[in-house]
Amino acid sequence: MPKAGQVVRHHFLWAEEQAAGRTEGAKARPCVIIAVEARSSDDPPRVTVLPFTSHAPRQDATAIAVPDALKSRIELDTSRPAWVVIDEANVFTWPGYDLVPSSDGSFARGMITSGFFRQIAAAVIAIHSRGGLRKTDRDDK
Repeated sequence: MPKAGQVVRHHFLWAEEQAAGRTEGAKARPCVIIAVEARSSDDPPRVTVLPFTSHAPRQDATAIAVPDALKSRIELDTSRPAWVVIDEANVFTWPGYDLVPSSDGSFARGMITSGFFRQIAAAVIAIHSRGGLRKTDRDDK
């Protein structure tokens, strides 16, 4: 089952890609599960993920730099800078068709630290309260 703070690989669909008519993310990228919404016992949970990127964030984007000490723990390239983008999220029913399993068949690639999770959560709450969080629903309708 998914847990907040787990890192997964997911074909993240950016809001601008969806606006251009795309229905699938261009590539699988590391994402952190920021929320898990439990539903009835018969229904799987819905999760919200935020993407990691090694490209410097756009000037209008909100992102938090990933500490170097955390990169190897969550299977990020330690030789490159990394950020977690705070103002874009994908939401889907677990496990979702866009998740990429590890070689052992699991989806989790590691966990971020509780301190980094709290930092991300506080930033997401602040963005959401200002109406700046763009959520892309990834469930096939």
